[in-house]
Amino acid sequence: MNLMQAQLKEPEVAEENRQPTTKRTKDIALRLSRLRQQRAINQRDFCQQLDISQPMMSHYERGERRIPSDLLVEMAKILCVSADELLGLKAVKKNALEMDDETKKLWKKFQQFNKLPEHDQRAVTRLINSLSRTKKAS
Repeated sequence: MNLMQAQLKEPEVAEENRQPTTKRTKDIALRLSRLRQQRAINQRDFCQQLDISQPMMSHYERGERRIPSDLLVEMAKILCVSADELLGLKAVKKNALEMDDETKKLWKKFQQFNKLPEHDQRAVTRLINSLSRTKKAS
């Protein structure tokens, strides 16, 4: 076998931790990208919520790097799926994928809520609770 043939048989390797990327890694990457887009979350906002760089997220979404388990759990929480669903061990619940435009807008606002300081989050929560009590009373 010549050098070129040997190079073709070697798996792709992620530079960061020298782990081979596999079909499974690429499947997870595709699922991650699709779920993020279906949730109408842009990559920049997603990265901010996860406190990682956009180039690193790009590597994850292209399947060039394996996602650390703690980060995968955080991604699943933000995307409102289980880690098993993100990994492809369970099918993503159909209703979890279907969002109309109004729900997508609301979801984006909710994502911004998580970035607010704690005292502002409490104020928003009190306002929502007050509005929902008013609605129930009518």
